[in-house]
Amino acid sequence: MASLLRRRPRPHPLPAGVPSHLLCRFSALPQVDHPPPTSAPTSTTPASTRASVLDLQLAVRGEADPARIHSLVAGALSNPSEYPRLHASRPLFSLAASRLARLRRPDLAASLLHTLLASAPPSAGLLARAISLFPGPEDALRAFSDSAPSARSDVSLSALLSALLRAGRVEEIKSTVASAESSFGFAPGRASHNVLLHALVKNSELAAARKLLAEMSSKKLKHRAAPDIVSYNTVLAGYSAQGYEQGFEKLLKEINVKKLEPNVVTYNCRIHWFAKKGETFKGEELLDVMESKHVAPNYLTYNALVQGYCKEGNAGAAMRVFKRMKVMKRREGRSDLGVSAHSQTYVVLFRSLVEKERLDDALWVCKSCFAMKAAPPFEAVKGLVEGLVKGGRSAEAKDVVAKMNFLVKGDAKVAWEKIVGELSLEEGTPSSKP
Repeated sequence: MASLLRRRPRPHPLPAGVPSHLLCRFSALPQVDHPPPTSAPTSTTPASTRASVLDLQLAVRGEADPARIHSLVAGALSNPSEYPRLHASRPLFSLAASRLARLRRPDLAASLLHTLLASAPPSAGLLARAISLFPGPEDALRAFSDSAPSARSDVSLSALLSALLRAGRVEEIKSTVASAESSFGFAPGRASHNVLLHALVKNSELAAARKLLAEMSSKKLKHRAAPDIVSYNTVLAGYSAQGYEQGFEKLLKEINVKKLEPNVVTYNCRIHWFAKKGETFKGEELLDVMESKHVAPNYLTYNALVQGYCKEGNAGAAMRVFKRMKVMKRREGRSDLGVSAHSQTYVVLFRSLVEKERLDDALWVCKSCFAMKAAPPFEAVKGLVEGLVKGGRSAEAKDVVAKMNFLVKGDAKVAWEKIVGELSLEEGTPSSKP
């Protein structure tokens, strides 16, 4: 079986259980807004403290014993004179919690985060950050329930609801929002309602999500916060995933009427919609609109266009968009910050180029994969090699095979060697394939 490119994970995690053919569309669903992370010690913090926190972070990164990781950080929390405001170092606790989870000690991760909350003055920001790092919803619920009333707010509640959403506990999200005012003494705001919208969409309850969005817009109920573009994007992405054209178009008009400023997620939803309808060229036109509106496209923008064109059999247009993505500069003006494609984009584009016998483009994409030390799909590589040999380019074909031989490891090597055995790398030499 052909290997897949191994690339960095998506910046925006997808809801669990989403079918593979809906990944692109659901990846447009926005994450719940959380407060900006409190940074590590700044230039106003003594240099010795900054060095100590950095040393601690490096020690955690290099430690393989989960008990030792817990001891290092918990010990630092118990020594505030040496580590003042250590609780404000989100990178350290994020690293420690993720390391402990990967080492299969979520209990130690939870214990460390509870220690963090007990060691610092109660605040909504700290509570929200800690809740977002708990490995399971039960500890998140306990942290919220045990917190001081002053730390409970829409920010920390939305973090709790997000933890429940990751666990798939949609009904509990509904009941928590409904009872928040009587249970916690404050009405849930926009951030919490946006998590509820996300939960309803994820649970395929689009009618309920649309009703909630209308209630938020009407402002008839005092505890319904006015929706923002994130609220609309969430439902819009749900309509796109379900192929509900009437609801999709009506919601776009409502966004325009309310004069909400579309962001990259809004444009991505529209581009996915056009690609799904076989009108990817209309989606590409939105790139120019985004540029005129100073909305920077991201990898999802280009992925949708490339895959849409490939699905339509237009490999040339797909390659044009792909190259446009590679040279795109971010708004900060730094030329080294282009947009990276997702691994599946490389796979789809490479296969499409080989199928259409666009060998030069296919070879360019193949070499790009090699530069990332990733092996493209075996069958597509086989097609490329055969096309190169047929075109009198055996030297290039041999180079591709040699690089694949170097890259492919482990169990996949057996499958690749079988492919190689079926190839003829000399012009005019019959293939060994039966």
